[in-house]
This record gives sequence, C-alpha cells and structure tokens, in this order.
Amino acid sequence: MRISTMQQFNTGLRSILNNQEGTLNTQQQISTGRRVLTPSDDPIASTRILQLQQDISLREQYQSNVDAAKNRLNLEESILEGVTENITRIRELTVNAGNGSMTLEDRTYIAAEIEQRLAALQDLMNTKDSSNTYIFSGFKGETIPFEQRPGGGVIYKGDDGERSLNISNSTTVQTNDTGKALFVDISSAENTFYTRDNEANIGTGFITNGFVSDQEAYDEFYPEDMIIRFNPDGFITPPGPNYSVVSKSDNRPINGLTGQGYKVGAELVVNGANFKIAGQPEPGDSFLLNSSEKQSVTDTVSGLVEGLRSLDDNPEESAALDNLLETTLKNLDFAQTSVSEVRSEIGGRLNTIDNIDNLHQDVDLVSQEVLSNLQDVDFAEAVSRLSLQSFLLEAAQQSFTQINRLSLFNTL
Repeated sequence: MRISTMQQFNTGLRSILNNQEGTLNTQQQISTGRRVLTPSDDPIASTRILQLQQDISLREQYQSNVDAAKNRLNLEESILEGVTENITRIRELTVNAGNGSMTLEDRTYIAAEIEQRLAALQDLMNTKDSSNTYIFSGFKGETIPFEQRPGGGVIYKGDDGERSLNISNSTTVQTNDTGKALFVDISSAENTFYTRDNEANIGTGFITNGFVSDQEAYDEFYPEDMIIRFNPDGFITPPGPNYSVVSKSDNRPINGLTGQGYKVGAELVVNGANFKIAGQPEPGDSFLLNSSEKQSVTDTVSGLVEGLRSLDDNPEESAALDNLLETTLKNLDFAQTSVSEVRSEIGGRLNTIDNIDNLHQDVDLVSQEVLSNLQDVDFAEAVSRLSLQSFLLEAAQQSFTQINRLSLFNTL
C-alpha cells in the first residue's frame, strides 16, 4: 500500500498532538488536584459533582443561620438569667420591707436598692446584640424597646414581631422573644392600673406610676378608667392651677373631685388608687389612669418603690403597705414564671439547633467524601500515567522526526 508523504506527515503530527493533549491534561489534574476538569472529562460525574456542590453550599447557608440563631438565643438566655437574679433580689428586699420593726426611713433605704435593681433590670431589657439590634423589640430592632417614663416605669415601644431563621430545608427556629410578651403582659394578682401622660400635653407635668393602696375600694371602681384634667386657672376662686378627676366612660366627676387646687407632687388617693402629679401642667393637659388585669414587671417594682417611700407607719397606711407588699410578691412570682417559661422554650430551641447542627455536620462529612471520590485526582495513578504519557510523547516525536527524514534519494 502506498502512503503519501502528506498522509505520513499528518499521522505523525496527530500522534504527537494527541499525546501532548493527554500529557497536558494529566499535568493540569496534578496541579489542580482535580480529576474532572471539564464536564466532557466525565459527564455523569460532573452532574453529580454539581449537585453535591449545590447541596454543600446550601448547607453552608443553613450553617450560618444555625450559628446566628445559636448566638442570639444564648445571648437572650444570659440576659434572662440576669433578669431572674434581679427579680429574685427585689423579691428578697420586698420581704425585708415587710418586717414589722421597719420604719419609713428604713423602707426608704430599701427602696433605694430596689430602684438600683430596677435600673439594672431595665438595662437588661434594652440589651442589643452584636449587630446593634435591640433583642426585645420584635421586628422594630432599631427602636429601644422600653422607654423610661418621668413618673416611673417604662413604655414599651417595640412590636409583637417574632424573628425566625431557616436552619434546614424543613426546620425554622424562633430566635427572639418580644419584651411585651416577656415583661409587660404579666397577669396581676389583683385588679390594678397603669398611668400615662397624655401625649398632647404642653406642660412639664407628669403622673407617677402609682399603686393600689385600698384594694377593696379600687375593686369597686374597676374596670373604669379615670382622667385627671387640668382646668383654666379661673375655674376656681381665687384663680390658680387646679384639676378635676373624671371617669373616662362618661366624663363625670369622681367623688366630687372638681376644681381641686394643685400642689406639685401632692399625693392623690382616688377610689383606692394612689398616685402623684408633679411638674407644671398647663390648662388642658390631662393624665390617664387605665384599669388593667395585667401589670408589667417594671410597673410592679416602680409602684413598690413609690409605696415604700410614701406609706407611713399609722394603722391605715400600714394596712395599705401590707396589701402592696403582698400583691407585689405575687406579681414578682408571676414575672419569674413568665421568664422561666421562656427560658425553657429557649432551651428547647437550642436543643433543636444542636440536633440540626450535628445532622448538617454528618451529612456534610459524607458529601465531602463522595465529592472527593468523584472529583479529586489519585496522585499516584496520575503521576504514573504522566510518566507513561511523557514516554509515549517522546517516542512519537522521535518516530515523527525519523520518518520525515525518509526519502527515495537516501537509497540512491
């Protein structure tokens, strides 16, 4: 069979190029550590590798959520531990205040420590996480959850939003608890109230947190609300600052309390509700006393402080003090229960997160092993193959050179 020079040349060149391609491919495998460099190297393995890489990437996202959820819940748990410690100490001081040998001066000292504990409690309730987000504000993470009132206690400024994170394809975990559910919506042992300054007020007056000094009298008034409204100075003779106390439902004066002369910080007792108005209210300003069957932990403690500083040792006020201390102890127990229940829930969420975390690690370990088997190069085999391919390439190059030297003229 006759072989043309061109055919001979192309065959030799093709052999060299094929061996060069194989050698280069093996060199790339060794340098990258990957067996499959392009989908054409192994289409089936390439498809499986892509699926595994997507699964691993998704688990990395879930793992990030796992870490974030764990950090948030651990922070909340540590905060609630501090809350529990402060409430426990306040309860101990409340019991001490009930000692019959205590005088008003002694109770004032106790009130000072309770007030310090209350400040620490409010600091904990306004804690931020590492991302500078208030953890008890619900969805309003940029808003301070508990705003201090001039008259004592706080106002909740957050919402009811409960944040959550997906930690697996089928598992979502709650990562916060709202301050409203934890510290505000707490059942009260007795019918009670909370006070507010009307937001439309233009003066500097404010109403204190207050407390119930006569439970029986207040129970008869409950669930009515009352308004303390300041009248024009000319409403009384001689003219001067004055106020009226009316029921919210029908605007009728309560117990004939209309046109009462105002004294800054004077104690008011209306239907068993004890409170003060301080500052300089302007005519038209009003203050609200709203009945409630719930009482926030801060209102409970603020009312206690106010009572310890104002109730004297006479028989009537001693009875009011006993009632205040008894109700306070019960309400503190309710607050402790609220915190304990949430701490138990947090423990359950952390257990769920740990289980999912362990599952992710187990699955990821298997996936990484399978992925390695599919895409990683066997270095011993690759080096051996490279040696053979280099030998074949060199042989092809030498034979190409020798064959191309052949010529009819060499035989003449």
